[in-house]
Parts: sequence; C-alpha cells; structure tokens
Amino acid sequence: MKKNEVNMLSGSIFKGLMAITIPIMIMNVLQSLVSVIDMTMLKLLGKQEAVGAVGACGTLISLITGLLIGVSSGSSVVVARYIGKNDAESVERAVGTAYSLAIAGGVLLLVIGVIFGETFLIWMNCPKELLKNAVLYFRIYFCGVPILMFYNFSASILRAMGDSKHPMLFLSSANILKVGLNVFFVLVFDTDVAGVAIATIIAQLLAGGLSFRILLKNQGIVKFKLKHLRFYSKHVKEILFIGIPAGLQQALYSLANVIITSTVNAEGKFATTGIAIANQFDGVLYQIAVAPSLAVMSYVSQNVGTGNLKRAKKSVGIAMLITIAFGATLGSMSAIFSKQLASLMNNNAKVIEYAQQKMIIISSTYFICGINEIMGASLRGMGNPVVPTISTLMFMCVLRFIWVYVFYPFFKGNLTFLYLVWPVGWVLSICLLVVAFVYTLKGLKKKIESEQKTLKN
Repeated sequence: MKKNEVNMLSGSIFKGLMAITIPIMIMNVLQSLVSVIDMTMLKLLGKQEAVGAVGACGTLISLITGLLIGVSSGSSVVVARYIGKNDAESVERAVGTAYSLAIAGGVLLLVIGVIFGETFLIWMNCPKELLKNAVLYFRIYFCGVPILMFYNFSASILRAMGDSKHPMLFLSSANILKVGLNVFFVLVFDTDVAGVAIATIIAQLLAGGLSFRILLKNQGIVKFKLKHLRFYSKHVKEILFIGIPAGLQQALYSLANVIITSTVNAEGKFATTGIAIANQFDGVLYQIAVAPSLAVMSYVSQNVGTGNLKRAKKSVGIAMLITIAFGATLGSMSAIFSKQLASLMNNNAKVIEYAQQKMIIISSTYFICGINEIMGASLRGMGNPVVPTISTLMFMCVLRFIWVYVFYPFFKGNLTFLYLVWPVGWVLSICLLVVAFVYTLKGLKKKIESEQKTLKN
C-alpha cells in the first residue's frame, strides 16, 4: 500500500478516518468556495451588481454540484467493495464504467444548463436587474460541468483506494490559479461575471487532469485502462444503484433550498443578495460537515466487503464524533462572526442583516446536519441507498414545502421562523436513519453468517 493510501481494513480507525477526512474536508471546502471567491473578488474589484448576479446562481449551482458528488459516490462505494474483495478485473471495469458515466452525464447536464438556465433562474424569482448577468454566469459555468463531473469521479475513485490527499492538493492548486485568472479576466478584459466563470472552468480542468493522471500511472489494483472505457451493464447497475439515490438525495436537498431561496427572493434584491452571501458560508460549513461521511462510506463499504461488520460499525461511531467536533466548533464561530463574514462580500447594512439572520440559525446547528450525513453515508456504504433518499424526500423536501406554503404564511416576513425548518428536518431525518441502520446491520449479519455456513458445508 502506497504512503498516500489509507488501509481501511486494519489499524487505528480514528487515524485512518482523519487521514481521509481532512483532505476531503479541504477539497470540498475549496470546491464550495468557487462562488465565494468569485463574489469576494468582484466586490474587491468594485463590481457590486455582479456580486448579486453570481450569488443568485449559488443555490442552483449547489444543486448540480451536490448531484454530481452524490452520483460519483456510487463509483467510490463499488470500487471500494471490489478492493476489499481483491478483485482486480472488476475494479478496472468499474473504473472504466465510472468514467463512461461521467462523460455521458456531463454532456447531458451541459445541454440542460445552457438551454434552460434562464428559465430556472426566473422560476427562482431572480430579481430582473440581476437576471441578465446571472444567466450569463450560469450558462458559462455549465459549459464546464463535464470537466467538473470528470474531476468528481476521479476524486471518488482515488478516495475508494484511500487516497484523498492528491485530489486535495490538485484542487488547492486549481483554486490558486483561479484567483489569479479572476484578477486577470476582470481587470484586463473587464469581463465581470463571464471572466470569473471562465476562470472556474480552467481551474477545474487542471484539477481533473492531474487527478486522472494519478490513475493512469497507478501500478496497484486501481487503474484506468482505455479498453475498459465502456458501459459494463453489471457495473452500471451497481454504480447507479448507489449513485442515483445519493445524487437524488443531494439534488432534493438543494431543491428544497431553492424553495426557501425563492421565498426569500420575493422580499427584494437586498434579501436576495443577503441570502446569497449566507448560502456561500453555509455551503462551506456543509462541506465540512459532510467530509467525515464521505470517508466513512468508503470505510464501511470496504469492511462490509470483507465481512468485518464490527469494524464497520465502530467506524460510524468515530466518524460521528469527528463531525460533531468540527461542526459545533466551526458552526459556532460562523454564527458569532456572521456580521464580519457577511461584510467581506457586501457593505450594505440591509444586505448584511439579511445574511446574518440565516447564518446565525443554520451555522449554530450544522453539527446536527453532520450526524444526519454520517447515518445516510453509512447506509449507502452498507448497500442501502434507498432509505437515505426517502428520508431526504420526506424531511428535506416535502417538509420544507409544507413549511413554506402552509406554516410560513402565518409568520409572513419572519425569516427566522422560515430558517428553523433546517434543524427540525435534520432531527426528524436522523430518527428514521438510525432505525434503518439497526435493521440493515442485522440483515447483513444474517447474510454473512449464512454465507459462512454455506462455505463450511
């Protein structure tokens, strides 16, 4: 095993999880900082109107990014399971199938985003004065979605083999390049939103290319071979069985946020810009909260593959403690310094006040979101992606729809009440996932015992 790869089947679980979690955390935060960097750079360069336009796209972009991360997690679970079984041929075929799905899915999303981008933004009540620039940013951004998808699948495959350091380093390099390109395009060519969107695509191309290069050069069990770049029906089903529910879960989660955002947008451009700013920082916190869940999913998957349920269960408990520690600490800091953070992107007092309203409620409770993500990821790693999706549909989507259109009219204009739907939904979801976890674990135990008896006979 190489020094950049973590042995998930033996050794200290805490050290192993942290070795994977920290790079994933940094990598995910860097990925979620795309809009934050764009908005901050535009503000510093005196492009205040462009800040609102980029922010108006934030929730929709989070929806797509979440969908990609969710679907790509299917490849991580499948590849990790075959690594646990030491099945080299299946690993290579699963990798080839994953890249085939990434290419096809990326092109499909590009077409949808370019054609329907303006329609999506209008549905979200994007203010008319921001719409033109928002549509431009959205369409250019979506031209880079195939590259983004290619990177996410590469990072997921590397994560399955216990290597989360390389994707982190590559994304760090890409973001440094992005900052330089932002200044270059905006100052030299005066391109505003178009410039920062183009810079994002170029930066993602660098990160994706470097990640793919690792798989090309890898001499271990996980490698890419051109002859396997095709759709193997068995592996397509396996990847999509895990990936589609996970992707839908992320998409439904973001779609529910779209419902909330469109409600706030109706309050006017100050509210739109305020929630856009809050969403950027909330997005960073979410990526911190979700990082341990991505690590534990690979841990659970590999150990289930070898039949070591005790180690898989223990890794879930340790991952939960990690996410509570990070979520509670950083979430509290975000809530306490919400005014200072919001002022980094806008100087308007009304905008900052709107941003603070959301940041104080959501940031202080994000550790609950982390627990919810750990339970969902553990179930997917155990081969049960359906219950987390149902939970998201019920408590992150349907509940928010009811909250907005049934309860909120009685508290019209009280955005604090509106934002309480987040922690309420997380708590209800955790209750369902814990029950599903217990039953799934029992089912796996019976299955493994049955297989062992068959082998003895």
